[in-house]
Amino acid sequence: MLMRDPAHPGGPGRLVLAGGPGIEQSSAATRNEKQPAASDANQMLRRFVIHAGDALIVEDHTATVDAHLEAVALGPASQGAVFRARLRIGGKVVRAIAISACRAVFAPVDEVWP
Repeated sequence: MLMRDPAHPGGPGRLVLAGGPGIEQSSAATRNEKQPAASDANQMLRRFVIHAGDALIVEDHTATVDAHLEAVALGPASQGAVFRARLRIGGKVVRAIAISACRAVFAPVDEVWP
């Protein structure tokens, strides 16, 4: 059977042997085996609110304009982290700060003007 994998909620599914001739049925509660603990990498993936390839809205709020631009994330980001995104209009790659799933704001420019 194809079942959801709680360790990877975004997919792919997990194939589990359901039973058949000569296959002994057992439940997780009756087994003495312990499930392996989730690795640090899996825990890190769960904290990401934006993943590479996610469609998102990058917002910019200034005194003169409130812009909401469509973009595609180029890498994963947890809430408050800086990541790169490609704008749908023009294809420019920008730095953004993750707010929540599918939402970000433009990161401030680190350039110093003379």
